[in-house]
Amino acid sequence: HCSTVILLNFQTNILTELKNWKLNLIQHHKLQMRQEKEKHDAQVNQLQNEMENLKELLHTYEISIIRKDEVITNLTQALEKQKERVEVMKKFALWRIQHVKAKQEEYAIRMADKHFQTALMKKVWAAWRSVSEERWKEKVTRACQLRAEDICVQLTNDFEAKIAEV
Repeated sequence: HCSTVILLNFQTNILTELKNWKLNLIQHHKLQMRQEKEKHDAQVNQLQNEMENLKELLHTYEISIIRKDEVITNLTQALEKQKERVEVMKKFALWRIQHVKAKQEEYAIRMADKHFQTALMKKVWAAWRSVSEERWKEKVTRACQLRAEDICVQLTNDFEAKIAEV
């Protein structure tokens, strides 16, 4: 009987100890689960924070890329405008060169015409002068000849009158 009580006590103690172990094991498991959940939550929070930071960084990069694209677009447009200006300046320079050449050519033609007209006028003047001098010589010669003939006739008449007197 005593041995049964001891046995029952022993059994009860073992059962109580097993229940305590079970409870301790459950509590220990719950504590580990809570700690793991806290770790997990902390990791999730950390990952969410990292994800938010990465999102912000991504947004910053997107803005930076957009700005860079705008800068590239602006630079491209400025380069195109500069090319257009250079083309316009090149065309204007070519036009000025052609205009200057045309003016030089026109001036050269005018000078050649002037020279030709001057040379022609000199020739005409020389020819007119030559003709004029020739006519003058002829007139003077004819006048001298007529005068000489008149003098000869008068001398002849005077001589004949003197001969007739003598």
